[in-house]
Amino acid sequence: MDKLLNWSLAQNDPETAKKAGAPDSELLAKLFGKADDPTLMKQNMELINDTELDIENKIIAFENFEMLIENLDNANNIENLKLWESLINQLNSEELEFRNLTCSIIGTSVQNNEKAQLDFNKYPQGFKSLIELSKYDEKARLKSLYALSNLIRNNSKSYSVFNDHKGWELLGPIITDSSIKENVRTRSLSLLSSILTILEAKSDIFQHLNEYEILEKLLASLNANSSINFIDKSLNILTHLINLGYEFNSKQLELLEKLVELVESNFKDAVNIDDFQLIKQVL
Repeated sequence: MDKLLNWSLAQNDPETAKKAGAPDSELLAKLFGKADDPTLMKQNMELINDTELDIENKIIAFENFEMLIENLDNANNIENLKLWESLINQLNSEELEFRNLTCSIIGTSVQNNEKAQLDFNKYPQGFKSLIELSKYDEKARLKSLYALSNLIRNNSKSYSVFNDHKGWELLGPIITDSSIKENVRTRSLSLLSSILTILEAKSDIFQHLNEYEILEKLLASLNANSSINFIDKSLNILTHLINLGYEFNSKQLELLEKLVELVESNFKDAVNIDDFQLIKQVL
């Protein structure tokens, strides 16, 4: 309370006000009878788990929870408040919208957040559920790939769990299946891009790329009808591999030559020129 009083008095002098800084948000919330963020997080999770609550109001609770965890401190508080397990359980909800919202919350909370990534990994059913959604639930696939990408980026522990659950098996089919919307296929490339950030697992990653013929499937799927975004993302993946020292085999080099011809004919003025030039140097 003394801190709040000092802050209030300091507002009369601009110089002093700068030094005083902002008051504690939780203290202000208590003073004015407003629930603080941790309380709001718990309250919204209670609503999400309320079996008597209608779908519309549960969706509002999900959306409120996601807005709260966009704040880094709140994202880190999910574990402190013991809310991860309840959240992860929603990945198996019968309601599609609940599964989508849960994936989105997970992806947002762990984005560039090592603590939240590690906290999530304390619950082994989480990764398994996300991979299952990415493989078999077409409507939840986009959001589950978003969550997986953010969990794995720069986190070797997450990559190990992904690998243990045979996560590599989902990449090839998604990338090459023309019946899958291209925004989903592009999101699968974001997942691959995240995997390539795990430098200590480079040899393992290269092995899996060859085992599942990921590059062959990716290169063979590119054509004149591919979107610029998908082409550009593919080129970025290839240049990332080149910079990591990946050695292309003869079949991959043959497909790379066709890619260069494709880009020269249809996309040259639209793609990242540096990526394109580096790929041409490999041939």
